[in-house]
Amino acid sequence: MVYDLTNIAGIAAMAEKLGAIDILVNNAGVQTAVSIDKYTEEARRRILAVNLEAPVELIRAVSKQMVARGSGRIVNLASIAAYTAHTDLWYGVTKAGVVSFTRSFAAQLGPHGIQVNAVAPGPIDTPLLDKAQPERVDELMKKVYTRRKGRPDEIAEAIRWLALDAPPILNGAILDVTDGSFLR
Repeated sequence: MVYDLTNIAGIAAMAEKLGAIDILVNNAGVQTAVSIDKYTEEARRRILAVNLEAPVELIRAVSKQMVARGSGRIVNLASIAAYTAHTDLWYGVTKAGVVSFTRSFAAQLGPHGIQVNAVAPGPIDTPLLDKAQPERVDELMKKVYTRRKGRPDEIAEAIRWLALDAPPILNGAILDVTDGSFLR
């Protein structure tokens, strides 16, 4: 199924059509890669909708059935941009929001047997990183222990672990997958 995540109002109906969902991975994300003075109103609305509002509405829609079953796992994609100054201000703001709503939903849904965690990648070899400002990428790569960009399959493995194998006590966690580019 293809769905336009900027259509926030239709998310609940779309989720209902999908039926029973045991695992939700909120992985959609956009980045404009422009400075704050070059952001258009349209670009700001789009990044807020896709990176912040849509995942919240997806969790709200899908968690209803998870609560009824008493189980489920939700994995959100944050970023180290949540913790650092970022040249794309709105991208950083949305990823900080992902960290916040991950912890909020974990607290709300945990008593119902639902785990809500997030993965916060560092520099990963994707089209999103290709769009980033070169000076930001250069600074990040200087900190990476292995001096290489991460691979999407490495992030997928972290997501898979949280979705399938992480112990039940792991709830509200943000798993930093950064190869040293960001340490907290």
